[in-house]
Amino acid sequence: MKTNSSCLPVYIELPVQTLLENGAFFVRLRTLDELEEFWRTHQDKFAYACEGKGSEKPCFLNEYEWVFGNTKASVVRTVLRWGKSGISCEFYDWAKNDPLMHEMFFLDRDADRRSMIEIGRWSEKDEAYFHADCARRSSETYRGWWRFCNLPNGYSANEWLNCSQGHEELIDPHMDCTDVETILHENTFDDWRQSDCWEIESHDVESIDEIILYWKNERAKGEGYYGDENVSLESDN
Repeated sequence: MKTNSSCLPVYIELPVQTLLENGAFFVRLRTLDELEEFWRTHQDKFAYACEGKGSEKPCFLNEYEWVFGNTKASVVRTVLRWGKSGISCEFYDWAKNDPLMHEMFFLDRDADRRSMIEIGRWSEKDEAYFHADCARRSSETYRGWWRFCNLPNGYSANEWLNCSQGHEELIDPHMDCTDVETILHENTFDDWRQSDCWEIESHDVESIDEIILYWKNERAKGEGYYGDENVSLESDN
């Protein structure tokens, strides 16, 4: 799905170096020295951050733009321009919108169990997991899931989160929307933390320390480093 707004989140201005109501803080750090100095001054104030990675056509943050905060959810809400960009959450009613595939899911689950038993590759652990999954996801209880909607630039709502990373689907249609938003934002932060294909990289305190040290070492070796082109531009001016 695409956002109803023609304006991508990256074009929705954030106040610079201003503590937002949700505790997030947006800043542009164009050189390694700026990044190191900012972090030296503020590392006791923030636990998490998202960094723009210089995508050719960014949707959320430009290169050298950072959002810091004390919770994963507050950082991601700010990056997504939640409440302004049109991105929101919805409960996708799978059973209603695609009843055939909904039915096939349960038939396939049972068939997989039978085939594995027949070839002797079904363990007691598998059986325990099967019954637990059936108790949680029956045809009556597993009707759909919560997901983001109105994502920009053709991002798929169903592929936004990488379920292989262990995120549990939110399948209760009666969940409080605020709780849903928080969980989906936290899951998004974790996905950005583990994925190398996003335009955003998320950080905790340890990883910020690590990247600053890494770029300092690269600079010391005479290699390219964070913001080196901006240092050249400042020298020219």
